[in-house]
Amino acid sequence: MPLKKPKARPLPMPFKEPEWTGDENQRLRMIRLRREMANGEGYSWSDPPPGLWQRLRRWPRHRLVFAIMAAGMGMGLVGMFVVASNTGFRPPPQIIYFENWRAGRTAEDAKADQEEAMDRLRAEVEANRAAVAAAEARARALEAERAAAARASS
Repeated sequence: MPLKKPKARPLPMPFKEPEWTGDENQRLRMIRLRREMANGEGYSWSDPPPGLWQRLRRWPRHRLVFAIMAAGMGMGLVGMFVVASNTGFRPPPQIIYFENWRAGRTAEDAKADQEEAMDRLRAEVEANRAAVAAAEARARALEAERAAAARASS
């Protein structure tokens, strides 16, 4: 025996003919309410709307897993930016490709400035070499002193 389709219950008056209203928002609201009432998914006029946890319990498991993964990736990126900002990374030194010189600057002035800059660099390199040599000499003297102490105590 084939199943009979149940008779549709009559809707309350404001939801009966949503096409009659002139307000588009009200018409769409009525259509949505009519659809919810037809679905019969436990819609109630008096119950408060479901909270976040109740909605999350209704989600399929795969949707919940992907939502947690997306939130985790977002928090991970923000966390990495926070950690990177606290580790002392600094932008590289600024490179100046040209300088402003006075209008009457000649080629000889440019050569003199260039030689002066090279002399400063050479002096800085020589000072660094001297500092490294002094540190190595101190290390060798300390090592020789330790070796002499070790020989004297044995």
